[in-house]
Amino acid sequence: MKKVYFSVLIVLFSALAFAQGVMNFVPKKIDFVAAFKNNSQNYAALKKVDVFSFLLNDLGIENLIQASVSQTAVSMGTKASQIWMATENDFVIFGKANISNSQFDLAIALKNNSKTILNLLSSLVGGNVGSKTINGTTFKTFSTGDLTFYTLDHDGYVLISNSPRFEEESMNSYDGKNSTFVFKGNIPKDAWFSVYTNANLTDNSTLDMIPSDTYAYGEVKNGSLMITGISKFEYKNLTLKTKILSFKPNAKLLEDKPATGDFWIAADVADPSELYEILKDYSKDLGLEKNGKVTKEEARELADHWNGKALMSMNISSKSSHYIATAYLSKDISKYIPEISKSASATFTWKGHTVLRDDTIEGTVTTSDYTIFYPGKVIFSDMAPNETMNYLNSSPKAKKIGNYMDFSSQIWSNAFLIGYVDIGKMIKETLQYPLQSGGIFQMKMDKNANFIWQLILR
Repeated sequence: MKKVYFSVLIVLFSALAFAQGVMNFVPKKIDFVAAFKNNSQNYAALKKVDVFSFLLNDLGIENLIQASVSQTAVSMGTKASQIWMATENDFVIFGKANISNSQFDLAIALKNNSKTILNLLSSLVGGNVGSKTINGTTFKTFSTGDLTFYTLDHDGYVLISNSPRFEEESMNSYDGKNSTFVFKGNIPKDAWFSVYTNANLTDNSTLDMIPSDTYAYGEVKNGSLMITGISKFEYKNLTLKTKILSFKPNAKLLEDKPATGDFWIAADVADPSELYEILKDYSKDLGLEKNGKVTKEEARELADHWNGKALMSMNISSKSSHYIATAYLSKDISKYIPEISKSASATFTWKGHTVLRDDTIEGTVTTSDYTIFYPGKVIFSDMAPNETMNYLNSSPKAKKIGNYMDFSSQIWSNAFLIGYVDIGKMIKETLQYPLQSGGIFQMKMDKNANFIWQLILR
């Protein structure tokens, strides 16, 4: 009977210990949270993602870090495993704006002890280790310059913060004296990390479309690192919300347009005229209204001539980096060219098309940007018209660049923004190492006019 009773106690104690995790340190009213769990398992999976396998294994970053940690452990008179404990177990970083002193209170809770953490900080950056008693609580401290960190040990965890008041608030949350933060939304239980940010730190905004909470999570699966998030908005103007929900974008259609280089981004705002009406009160300078040479009414008309689709491609890894951006038109804007050209450095005709040249002078170096007007599109580039068209005419479709097609089943057809970067080409041009790797970023709207976004790396 005693054995059964003892076994029950062990089970209950284990369940209680499991429940008392790092998230219990996070107060309910918070502005930022980044929580990581199952780090060893997820790190092992991350090393199988092509780009991270190259960085960590082939490039030797993992070995370099391991050697550095081992040397640091020896200098501290401890074992490397004691240092690795801080990252192998679950940990959380959290904080909130402190209005009283215009400071952002930040804290981190992890599995370790203050002695190891303080010695590690001292070994890495110097500084002074000490202690300080505030309101009856004794903190072990680490100071460097004007910055001081306060630490407390509790239930096998160490809590580190730049604010002793915030640290005590976090301890009260852990001990059940205050409510704790809970992630909302459809965050998978097996997500590696989860992030929350409060974008609306003021209640007196006059905007009709107010950013509020953002939730995001990261997963490593199927040979990819995927970070998915939702950025929420509060709408004071329900008509505005209805207009946004009426947009039917499809940036994926632009993947059939020519693109050059190792990076491209496609946008489709679906209804440029309505978009202009939404944005005009949010920005004092919309680009087209520079120095008052184009009125708001004319800018509104120009927006009406754009069909909402634009594609920009760049070569950002080679020495001769260039960009080409194309905005597609629904109507010819020829009649606006004389007004627009007033601010150009030069205006000339090339193969029957008007071209504007804008020069930027830095010291003895002059760089030029060109705008080429066609009836159905406007092309912007940092290359002269002949070179620009040679680039475009010899370029493949955007979807043929790098390993973009490997992501095809994951691309949203209703995205208003899609970006692709050919990581493999960048690494080959900079480090001469062959690698098939790329990254996708995409955004769409949900049924409540919030932004859903995703980054995929493989």
